[in-house]
Amino acid sequence: MLAYMYGFFKNKRIVLYDTLIQQCKNDEEIVAVIAHELGHWKLNHTMYSFIAVQILTFLQFGGYTLVRNSNDLFQSFGFDTQPVLIGLIIFQHTVIPLQHLVSFGLNLVSRSFEFQADAFAKKLGYASALRAGLVKLQEENLSAMNTDPWYSAYHYSHPPLVERLAAIDKPDKKED
Repeated sequence: MLAYMYGFFKNKRIVLYDTLIQQCKNDEEIVAVIAHELGHWKLNHTMYSFIAVQILTFLQFGGYTLVRNSNDLFQSFGFDTQPVLIGLIIFQHTVIPLQHLVSFGLNLVSRSFEFQADAFAKKLGYASALRAGLVKLQEENLSAMNTDPWYSAYHYSHPPLVERLAAIDKPDKKED
């Protein structure tokens, strides 16, 4: 990540790392990356992500409370009392499968946000510059260019370069 957006409402900021400027010597490519980040802002991706994390945090606290208050659960593990640390350990072990599903879902949402932000930059007329900038950044980061689609969907919050370039090159749908 060489640029990102954070903040809400009037306090939104775009952060550019100096490596972005060093790697993208062409001003048009830097502007294209900024247009991508503006897409995240315009489409409220930060707000949606923040809300999702708040809901997940609430659900985790609620789930821990259910485990902590379950006498039967502690007794099934051989405890007559309900030690807090044991309740936390039991909760962590029971929630692991759900965490994998939630992580996969969040990655899918994050990947769709990336495609939407790329489309926003494309709509502003920066498709070729964004394409060139993404290729340069990919070369510099030495990350995998074309990973298995299922592997990348599960493990990566950003789509691989090949998928992003294909989405940028895809013609826009014409409205009748």
